[in-house]
Amino acid sequence: MSTLQLRSSAATLAGSPGRTAARADHAARGRALARKGTEALLTWLERARQRRHLRTLSDHMLRDIGLSRADVEGEAGKPFWQP
Repeated sequence: MSTLQLRSSAATLAGSPGRTAARADHAARGRALARKGTEALLTWLERARQRRHLRTLSDHMLRDIGLSRADVEGEAGKPFWQP
């Protein structure tokens, strides 16, 4: 086998640099998407928890923080994904 054939075979086995970079880029985008999805899920869970907690506060406590019962019901009635 000639040197050229050996180099060609080795390059084929290793994969082209462009394909390797594309795979790395694809993997990085996948990780970023997973991270954003996880952050959104955690935000939604925390928002839902806070809205449930708001409903448990007494009218006296709500007055202390400057909210009315109507304010609380308006906020707590929102879906978890809505800010």
